[in-house]
Order: sequence, then C-alpha cells, then structure tokens
Amino acid sequence: MKWGRGERTGGPSIRPVYTYALVLISFIATLGIEGFRYKQVWTPLERHYFPDYLGSQIVVVVRDNGWYTLLQVVTRKGSRLALDSDVVLTVTESGENSFALTKEALTHGALRLESHYGHYNNAEMHAFLGNLIYHNQTPMDFFRPALWAGLVLFFAGLLPATHLDRSRSSTLRYGRRLARSDSMNVPQLNRRHRFRGISLVNGGRAVLDRMVGLNKKLRVPPGKDNPGVLLMTEPLPQEPGKMAAAAAGTVKRSQASGTRQESAPPKQTPSQDQKLEHDVAPAKRRFFE
Repeated sequence: MKWGRGERTGGPSIRPVYTYALVLISFIATLGIEGFRYKQVWTPLERHYFPDYLGSQIVVVVRDNGWYTLLQVVTRKGSRLALDSDVVLTVTESGENSFALTKEALTHGALRLESHYGHYNNAEMHAFLGNLIYHNQTPMDFFRPALWAGLVLFFAGLLPATHLDRSRSSTLRYGRRLARSDSMNVPQLNRRHRFRGISLVNGGRAVLDRMVGLNKKLRVPPGKDNPGVLLMTEPLPQEPGKMAAAAAGTVKRSQASGTRQESAPPKQTPSQDQKLEHDVAPAKRRFFE
C-alpha cells in the first residue's frame, strides 16, 4: 500500500525556471558590464571608429572596397589621421557629441579637424584602424572581459538554481509538506477568510417581515454552531448507606486496577409483592457486555 500523493502526469509542465532566469540574468549582466566599459574604458575614437572597424572585417568577405569617413587633423604641412592624443570629446550647443582639438595638438601645430569621406580597401582599412586606433586588438578582445564576467556569474549561480529547480519540481509532483509556521488555528483561518459564522434562513416569516426585510436570517457566531450536548439521567432511588458504600467500592477498584471501570448497578430494595419480583427478574449484565 502506497501512502502520499502519486507522481503527476498532467497539469502544468515542469521547466527549470530558475535556470532560465539565471541565463537571463547572466546575459543582462554581460550587456551591462560591456556598456559600462563602452562608456568609461573605451576612448572616444574607439567608440567612433568601432562600426567601421567591425564592418571592414565582415564586409571583406563580400567585396574588396568600401566607403569610410575618417577624422583628420589639418596642419601647415598637410593632413593626417587624428589620434587619441589629438582630440577630446565635446558637446555642441544643440546637444550633439563632437570632437575638438586638445591643447597638446594645438601646441604641435594642429589647425583644425576635418572629416574626409573616401573609398578605401576593406582589408587595408581594417589593418590601418587596428594599428593606429585599436593597437592591434581584435573586436573579441573588447568583449572578452564582459563575457568572462557573465560566465563566472552563470557558473556561480548554477548550483543554487539547480537546487531550486529540483525543489520546485518535487513540489509540483508530490506537493509541499506544511511546516509549523504555515499551519494556523481556527480563529486565524476565520480571520483570513472573513468567516463570521453561519446563517439560517427564516422561511416562515410574516408578510410584513418579508416586505420590510426583517428576520430574514438568523446568524450563529463561530463557536456556537455546534455546542456540546450533555444528557442527564435520573438515578434510581437508593438508600444513603448503600450509595456511599457503592461509591467507595468503585473508587477502590479503580485505584487498584489503574483503569477506568464502570461500577455495578446498585440493588433495589425488595418490593412487597415477592411473587411478581420472582416472575420478572432483571438480567444481571453489565452495560458494556
């Protein structure tokens, strides 16, 4: 014979919800860390040229040349590509991000900044930007710290998530055992479910009571709906001496045996009609036999 609730075959599907949540949290943490690095660690030119740097590596498989916009520093001797030491990020009056020359660049003879739009080879542009702007770092090198942080977070929370998924699966299959703190007594249950007792509908009301709405229900408060009923029986008439002796004998027998026993019914006084008493003699049997 098997006790308890059997394994469920229907109902809601049991899925590793906590593991899915851990994957989502790890992914969001990876994006957050990478976004923080993009704002705080990357240089302004690295953020400016990153779409061209990544696109030149991908588009080279399809075509050889492409159009690019380069930020150049104009000097008296000509123009060259602007480096991180030449520019600083500024905000214009309209709220747009722009570049301005640094004091060091102005000291070395820089006159102004210009944007040059031209047609270049994709492979050469990727190598050119990787050498001067990104210092020979691949795009994966910029995402690697955030990826490692996301993986560490995932593997750190994998064991607790697996334990929670197993507990949830066991609860859905076999139910949950209530602890002492989860149980409640009758008054607490009545307060939670707003139970105020039972009501008895009065069907035999007068016409005036029905029109006015009186005596419609008889409310019974909690604790009064099932009162205990005590039935009393009248004892047989006996002599005072015999009643005291019978009571003392019952107490002695219960103390000696250690168990609760019923006392034998006392004998009645003989009546005047002896013949009728012998004809109708009561059977000598105990109550529980």
